[in-house]
Amino acid sequence: MKNTLVALVLGALSLSTVMSSSDPAQAQDRGREPQGSYRRTCRDVRTDRGTLSARCQDRRGNYHRTRMEDYRRCRGDIENDNGHLRCRPHR
Repeated sequence: MKNTLVALVLGALSLSTVMSSSDPAQAQDRGREPQGSYRRTCRDVRTDRGTLSARCQDRRGNYHRTRMEDYRRCRGDIENDNGHLRCRPHR
């Protein structure tokens, strides 16, 4: 009985730790700029919960708000395609 109670308490503590940390990758992601060629022509770059957002310059020099969801899935270059964030597949 005592062992069962201890196991339940430890299980509850483990579960609360996992739940409070949410997704560790998403928590660590906040505020980090991923690598990519987009950084040369984009500014106000932010990350939050797997979404990359920025203001990126088009060919005429105008800036546009753009975002890329699930940017961590991009295995190639994150690029600025005429004011829009895109994932260029790795070859």
